[in-house]
Amino acid sequence: MRRLFLTSAAILMTASGAAAQDMFLDDATVIDENGITTTADIQLSGGVIAAMGSSLTATDGSETMTGMWVTPGLVSSYSTLGIVDIGAERSTNDTQSATDRASISIKASDSFNPREAHIANARRRGVMYVAVTPSPTGDTIFAGTGLVASLSGTEDSVLDDRAFIHLALGEAGSRRAGNTRGAAIAQLEAALGDARRSFLTQDEGDVLRRQDAQAFRDAVAGRIPLLIAASRASDLRRIIGLTQDYPSLDIIIVGAEEAHLLADDIAAAGIRLIVDPHENLPDTFDTLNSSLDNVLALDTAGVDFAISGLSSFRVVKAGGLSQHAGNAVGQGLSREAAFRAITGTPARWFDIDLGDIRADSPASLVIWDGDPMEVTSAPVAMFQDGQAMSLESRMTALRDRYNPTSQDNRPHKYR
Repeated sequence: MRRLFLTSAAILMTASGAAAQDMFLDDATVIDENGITTTADIQLSGGVIAAMGSSLTATDGSETMTGMWVTPGLVSSYSTLGIVDIGAERSTNDTQSATDRASISIKASDSFNPREAHIANARRRGVMYVAVTPSPTGDTIFAGTGLVASLSGTEDSVLDDRAFIHLALGEAGSRRAGNTRGAAIAQLEAALGDARRSFLTQDEGDVLRRQDAQAFRDAVAGRIPLLIAASRASDLRRIIGLTQDYPSLDIIIVGAEEAHLLADDIAAAGIRLIVDPHENLPDTFDTLNSSLDNVLALDTAGVDFAISGLSSFRVVKAGGLSQHAGNAVGQGLSREAAFRAITGTPARWFDIDLGDIRADSPASLVIWDGDPMEVTSAPVAMFQDGQAMSLESRMTALRDRYNPTSQDNRPHKYR
């Protein structure tokens, strides 16, 4: 019943960038980017948090809502949002190049479409920022250069077009490097050497051409992170060894399903992880020791980790992010750690400013109709830097157009 009551408020927020009606949130549950929960009344006026405290009174003309949850925008730390519409349709899939003549220097930002349909769908589920990466192609372990973007849907939504370099080890990397893990590691080590040399010709490197070697230098120097996809404990151990040989590397491992087997060593090496709490089945020989306890072991060891959906479906469609965090809580992770792993932690990694939920600040927040980590909850309004964000998508437009209860009597094709 509460969602029906909120319909008018949600409709007010559908026009992206439009001036939002003043809103008063009575007795709201507020979760900050560190996962700390408090209770407060919040007055939103003209996109600004005009007042925040206890026992406040709504200003005249405000839409009053009771019992809402308020959070920062969620951050998807690993996705292909904006560079693929339909994975199996090559003309709509910009995640991979058809040639391996260029690898690291391929920038996801050159393919990014801020109005791609999946972006609006993810935004409707509270996701406000994403890290977007291409995928490895040809005979190279390297995927390319990833970006960080806002899901505002505007042309200036890319915040950093050189946010990190991505590569694959494990089964995926060995398949591309020559069907052995040793070949994948050898290619990576040769690339590290290529990045440090001065090129006299375009193709002088052992494994990298000049433009790719130049693009790799920021990661080798530790100026941007190096995202490495790997799952098996033995591969993770080899990556830990890389940090000893190349201490400047700033490594984030993606996947790490067997990380619980060496969580203390990962923490000691200062390596960060992007993990999926759902990954608990041995669907490949890389993940025979995957476990629902993985994220708990990492938290106990003090590993710096973010939570993301890493199945192929969730990489393309990042809308289930809060549910993934909620499932981690169901397995025993604290609410604070789980929520931090989808907000404050990836925001810190990728230099994203989530804004402050406090009085006299431009509103940068999501208003939910219930606990955001419950699957039945959904946003009713979103603000970014004082601007209302749209909660409409192609899916909702089609739903409304063909809803059998619609009062529009025109034939469907004319609606």
